[in-house]
This record gives sequence, C-alpha cells and structure tokens, in this order.
Amino acid sequence: MNTQKQSGSAHVIIIGILVVALLGALGFVFYQNFMAKKTDTTSSSTETMPKEQLKTARVALNSAIYALDYPSDWSEVIVPGAGNTNSVTITNPDKSVRVKMDVSSGGIGGACDSSSPLKLRFYNVYPQAVTKLNASTAYVVEAMTDAEGGGYNYKIGLTQDGGDTHAALGDSMCTVSYVGVASRLVLQNDTVTSPTIILTIDFPKLVNGDDTRVKEMQVVKDMIATDDYKAAIKTLESARKE
Repeated sequence: MNTQKQSGSAHVIIIGILVVALLGALGFVFYQNFMAKKTDTTSSSTETMPKEQLKTARVALNSAIYALDYPSDWSEVIVPGAGNTNSVTITNPDKSVRVKMDVSSGGIGGACDSSSPLKLRFYNVYPQAVTKLNASTAYVVEAMTDAEGGGYNYKIGLTQDGGDTHAALGDSMCTVSYVGVASRLVLQNDTVTSPTIILTIDFPKLVNGDDTRVKEMQVVKDMIATDDYKAAIKTLESARKE
C-alpha cells in the first residue's frame, strides 16, 4: 500500500511540475509575441512622433487667402499690393534656398520661340498631387534647359497639370516655359474666380549679378539633394486656398 501511495504521490508531483513548466512556457511565448511587440511598436512610434514645428504664410487677394506651411526657423517677407500682385518670400536660415509665391489678378504674358534649338536637359516631376489650391491639380516640377549663350537655366515650381508636367528630355525648352505656374487666371463676368499663382523655388547664392544661368547642372543637383531643399518642396506641396 505504501509503495502504491508513494508512486501515486510521485505521479502527482511530476504532473504538477509539468503543468508549471507548461504555464511558464506559455507565459514566455505570450510575452514574446504580444508584450515585446507592443513595446517595440511604441518605441518606433515615439521616434517618428516628433514633428518639426511649422509656421504658415498667407497671401490675400480679392478676399481669398492662399497659404503655405514652412519651417519655423525660416524667414518670411510679405510684399502686399505690388500692382495687382501680392507676394510672399520664404528663405532658409543661410539664404541659400528661397520659396516665392505671387498671387495676381493679371494673366501671364510673354511667348516662347518654339523654333529655338535650346532643349530640355534635366526633368523631374514629383508624384504628390496638390489639389487644394484651385479646381485643378498641380505638381512640383524640376527642369533645366540650355541657356542662350551657354550654360543652363533652371526652373523649379508648383505647376498646373498640363504639357509642362508631361515633358521629356530633348523637348524644346518651350515645353517647360510655364513651370512654376501653379494656377492660371480664370474669369467669370470679369470677376476673378481663380487667380494667377506663381510658386517657385530658387537658389539665390547661385546668381551671378543679373545672370541667373549656371555653368554646370551639377551645382543645381547638389542643391536639390539638401535637406533645406526637401523642406522647400514640402512647403510648395502644402499650398492651399483657405
């Protein structure tokens, strides 16, 4: 009898140990698959949560307000009432990257000579569509063309969807003549329902007096690779009518 009781007790003890071991293993698996993953996710979110503080520049025309968001350490200069155009210029701290927005009740003048031998040599369209500025869609376009007398001209700006957003290398420079025209003038019974909006990025330190040409495309490409330029792109893509 004693032998049977001892054997039974041993079985109970063994079963108890196995149960405890099983519970411990299940607890470890639960921690690894749920708690640890939750901790990792929280850590990742914390790293991406902080956002750069932004300021908003606003330009008013005919009781409508047009806005851009820009980094808080950049400077803003508003130029109101220059003829029929109101403007704002936003510049990074070292004044190497500049964003400019002109809002006007006038049309776009000038013409491009399509017979010119000057060609499009660099071209890029950003995929982010801007839809809150007017009734149409616009995209940021980067373009460099041959310049008269040698070198290259560059144009970067928010551009209303059309021929300028569907160009190709080797096209006439006229193909991208309206890069930076984010909104075209629309009139209804002589009332402006959508103004002309010019939204551009340029690099003031590349200017040589009144000559805006660059000798090599690489100097522009180097500026395009900077963090401040990327911030300027985000500023253009934030353009909207409030």
